[in-house]
Order: sequence, then structure tokens, then C-alpha cells
Amino acid sequence: MTRRHDRKRGGRTTPKGTRPKDRSRPARDEVPPLVAEVRECLRESSPFALLALASGLVEATTPRRTDAWLGSAIDRPDGPSAFEAFLASGWPELAALTLAIVELHPDDDIAERFRDRAGAGASLGRVPAWLGSLGDIVVSSVAEQTHILGDGDNILVSWTWPAGSAATAIVYIDHNMGTLVKDAFVVPEDGDEIAALYAAVDQGAHSAPLVPAAAASRIREALAVTDMVVPPIETETWPSCRPMIEWLLRRLPSGGAGYSRPEWSEAARDELVEEFVGSEHGRIDGLSATDVRDLVDPLVWFGCDYGPGDPLRWSPVSVEIVLADWYPRKVFGLPAAIMRRLPEVLAGFVRFSHQRRSIPADLTDDTIAAVGEWTPDFRAAIAAPDRSPAANAARLARVAAGLEDPDDHPDPVDVEDLYDLASVADELEETLVDLVGGRRAYDTLHAEPLGDIAFDWTGVPAAARDLTEDTLALLDQWTTELYDTEVRTIARRVLHVVVVTDPSVFKRSARTDALAAGILAFLVNRLTGRLSVQERRGLGWQVHTQKELAQATGVSASTISSRSRTVGNVIERAAPDLSDHLHSSQRREVLETRATIEAWRDSDADR
Repeated sequence: MTRRHDRKRGGRTTPKGTRPKDRSRPARDEVPPLVAEVRECLRESSPFALLALASGLVEATTPRRTDAWLGSAIDRPDGPSAFEAFLASGWPELAALTLAIVELHPDDDIAERFRDRAGAGASLGRVPAWLGSLGDIVVSSVAEQTHILGDGDNILVSWTWPAGSAATAIVYIDHNMGTLVKDAFVVPEDGDEIAALYAAVDQGAHSAPLVPAAAASRIREALAVTDMVVPPIETETWPSCRPMIEWLLRRLPSGGAGYSRPEWSEAARDELVEEFVGSEHGRIDGLSATDVRDLVDPLVWFGCDYGPGDPLRWSPVSVEIVLADWYPRKVFGLPAAIMRRLPEVLAGFVRFSHQRRSIPADLTDDTIAAVGEWTPDFRAAIAAPDRSPAANAARLARVAAGLEDPDDHPDPVDVEDLYDLASVADELEETLVDLVGGRRAYDTLHAEPLGDIAFDWTGVPAAARDLTEDTLALLDQWTTELYDTEVRTIARRVLHVVVVTDPSVFKRSARTDALAAGILAFLVNRLTGRLSVQERRGLGWQVHTQKELAQATGVSASTISSRSRTVGNVIERAAPDLSDHLHSSQRREVLETRATIEAWRDSDADR
């Protein structure tokens, strides 16, 4: 056999026409399932399928706001470690998957960290050209599908890739649950076909074009509410498709109109009650006009302030909410014999409302049937011993104090202990002690405003000094422009704790703007945690939300959120006297609440 000398291999000979064996990759007959799945996506030239697969992995490894509340119940894999493993595997398919992951990832720092390496690794295999243009999409149509009963809306956003393949995201926003994202999914189909299918299935549905910026605003608002729900909502497709939805939102224009609730004045509400009481539907055998008025008035309250905000739109779902949960919890003080007649009044009010809104008879029949279905649950609820006036008063005190609603308590408890005002006071005080950082801080708390206190350089590592100076300069600039002197001083103190406690904070990311914005996001969330919207506005600050902070600083909201979590984790580990990190407005509110607790205890002792 003819052989040739290969100088690059140090004199070793290689048979002509052969290649050295690549030992960095597994044997080809041992294809991992994930590699096979990606290979199928690439073979079928389906950017949709690849992104859908990546979306589930991004969601599984991305911390969410509810994680802190769930504690040990949530255990997410470490995303960067998993992505490193993909790139180190030697499989071009896993590098291609990583490229899709960084395309979707909400953390800019993580995306930048892996993008170039993922592209280089994918190029080692036979990958289609469209892999390099996953983000090059054109939004082709945006529509909103509403329902005549107002339970919720579908928002449909369709787009195409340069090669011509299409996809549509369908986001269901549920108004009965507080205008949040209850479900969403993405399909490789055109939106017009999906809208037509929905309309054929449900005659109460109506589709209309929606301005893209308005669609983005409505979905973002709904996601913000979703992030406050514990335990998180889960379906077969949600939240695994959330990174893909958020990726799409970043490609829609901003500044659109979000949801606007109808405004019902007290006079308009009273007028509606009187119209019903005087109508044929409001005449209930055995009940006086006053009884009917007392029973229907809370229904109008519910219709105006909950759900879609229309007291004349009732559905089987809203009937279930009212009878099985809301009315028994929120309404008390009426004689039991009168309360038991509420389902009859509700049925009459449904007929009255649907007539006013010209709702089809079959939908009215379905809603009336729901009244009958949930009446036994309602009557059982109002007969429970914890529905006495005294128990309701104590329960409302707990809710007003920001404590757990006993109706949602997961474990068997002693009802008398749960509704005892003394236990309410004890539990509320515990939350305040935790807020300020311990009993000593709580007992010595004062409301004097903080002055302009310089940054403490003690303990700051020399290697981190330059980046700390840059971060401090941004904090001083932004707090001067957006907040006040106290926030500037508190921000300096938090920066000191972060840098001294976790010097590697700059090794993970040298973006000083991201750290500065993360500190401010952490502070604003913490400083306003017990203040009403009016009190927050009264502080004179220019920025109150994370969205506003992102616009003011130029740092993306996802990056701010990620760095804010880092800051919170460091502060929790350091466990300083947190009263030094509280604005005087919040310390004053804590002192006022402490005085209320003491007054409760004094009044209880007198009894």
C-alpha cells in the first residue's frame, strides 16, 4: 500500500484517503434522544420545531418571580452549566440547539456568553442556512378574539421566516382570574386558519385585527399578573412556551394601549341596582325590594370590580366564582334566611343582564344552569361555622394586614385560633420583624430620613475597585435623576454589601449598568412593598416599576430582573440590619403598623 509522510502529524503516516478518528465525539451509533430530536428538526427544515424545543429548556432553567415564594418546591437545573455541557459534547446538533436557546434566552448576559461558541459548534455539522436567521421573522398578522360573555380573550400573533414557513402564537388572557395569562401555545400554522377554526367552534367568539403594539402591551400586562400567582399556572403547553412568547414580544413595537377597565361610578351602580329591582326579573317571591337590593348590590360590585369589569356580562364561570367562593367570603351581615335566596336573585340578574346585552338565549340557558349547579355549594359555604360576623371581621383584618387568607390555608387548623385577632397581631408583627432585619432593629426603629452618606470602601477587594467605582457612579446618577437622597444612600449601602459579600459578582458579568439597575430594582420593590400606589406616587419619584426603570436606564427588563434576583440572594446571605436599607417612608409605615398592633393588644387585654 502506498503511504505518505504527514509532517503535521509529527512524522506519523496515515493511509491515503482516510482521516484520523475524532475521539472527541461519541460513536455515531450511540445517538442521544435529544440529538436525534434536534437532527429531525434540522432535517425537516423547521425553525419552529427547534425553537419550541429550545423554549422548554430555557423555561426549565430560567428563574421566575414565584420561585422565591415556592422555596424548596421548585428546583431548576442550572442553565449555563447545561449549555456548557451541550457545547462540550462534540455534537453539532446540540450546538445548534444552544444557538436556538441563546436566540430565546431572556438574559442578555447568558445569550452573549454562548452565542459565538454555539454558532461555531453548529457550523461543524451539516446544518441548514436558516439556522443563522432564527430571529429574522416578519409579523404577518395580529388579531384579538373576544367572547360575548367576557371571560377572556385570545391574542393571536402570526409570523413567517425568510424561507416561507409560518407560525402563530395563541395567548389566552383570563379576565376572571385577574386578567392574566392562563394558557398559551405556539403552532406552525397561519393565524387566519386558526381564527376561523375558533369562530366555527364557538359562535360567541368574535375576531378582529389588533394593533401589534396593543397586543404586546396586553400580553405583557397579563404576564405581570401571572407572575404573582402561587402556585404558578401550568398546562400542557404553558409555561414551556413562555420564552418563545417573550421572544416574540421583543419583536413587536412598544407603546400600545393595554387593557382599560370600564369605569362605573357609584351613581351608575346604584341606578343599575334600582333598574333591576324595578324590573320583572327583580321580583322574587317572598323577598321585599329591600332584600333584593341587599342581595344584588354585591353582585353589581363584583361585576364592576372583577372579571372583565362589566356587571351585565355573566357566564357559567363567573357564576361559579360568585357562588362557590366570592359571595360567601366577601358578603356578611345579612340574615341567613335572606342569604339562602341569593341564587334566585342571581338567576334573575343574569336574565336581566343578558337581555340588556342581547346575549343569545342558549348562552343564557347555560349560565342559568350553572346557578343551579353551584347553589348547593353556596348554601353549604354560608352555613359553615367560620362564616359568622365575628369570624368574617377577623378574616378581613388578616387580609387587610397583608397576611394569609384563612380560606386558602392548605393544612387543617383550629378555626378559632386562625380567626383570633391576637394571632393576627402576632403574625403581622413577625412579618415586620423580618422586614427590618430582626427584633433588635424592630424595637429600635426610627423614622428619621437618611442623609447623603458616602460609600463605604471598607472591605472592597482591590480587583473589584474599578468596576465598583463605575457602578457607584451610575447609581449616584440614576438616583439623583429618578429618586431622592435617601434612595442614593441606601443604594450605596446595598452595593457595599453585594461587593464585599460576593466579590465574584463582577466575574460573572462585568456589566456595571446591569448591576446598578438590578440594585435599584431590588430597592424599589423592597422600599415600596408595604406602600399603596398613592403613597408611592407621593414620594415624588420618577420611576416606580421595573418596566419604567428599564426605559430610564436603557438596560433590558429581563437583565434587570436577573441581576435584581442576584442582589436579593446576596442580601439574604449577608443578613445585615435591614432597617439601614429602608426608606424613611417605609420605616414610618412600619412604626404606624406597630402602633396599630399595640392598640389591638391593649383592646384585647381590656376585654
